[in-house]
This record gives sequence, structure tokens and C-alpha cells, in this order.
Amino acid sequence: MPIYEYSCTQCGKDSEILVRDDTEVNCRHCGSGNVKRKLSAFAFSAAPSKSAPACALSCGGGFQKGACGSGGCCGGR
Repeated sequence: MPIYEYSCTQCGKDSEILVRDDTEVNCRHCGSGNVKRKLSAFAFSAAPSKSAPACALSCGGGFQKGACGSGGCCGGR
């Protein structure tokens, strides 16, 4: 049972709704049935960058230089 994101065309608010086969989708804020399913951000994928190490996202995100596990992925910055 997937959770989908919907945007209400009546009130403009977004909702996440657990959808079953028989689920009638209505806005959780105003109750309107005029909703459109949104494409969630996690559904996108990008090709990995060859220039950035796999743990580059952790660099600067609370980790110290060179502390990513391999000892070198953040060390060049």
C-alpha cells in the first residue's frame, strides 16, 4: 500500500495519503475530491557523479574532515 502525495486544487494544500485499491482520495484539509497526485522527490534518480566520492554528502554535514570512514573522502577539501 503506497503513500502518495496529493495537491488539492480547491484549497491548494498538500497531503500524504495511504492508498489502497478501493481508497477514495480526498483532501485531508478541506475534504474536496479535487486532488492531483504529485511526483514525489524520492522518485527521481540522478546518475552518480564520477568526480565526487560516495560519502561526499556527509562532508560538512556535521562530520569532520576525513571522518567518512575511508579516511580520505573528505580529506581533499
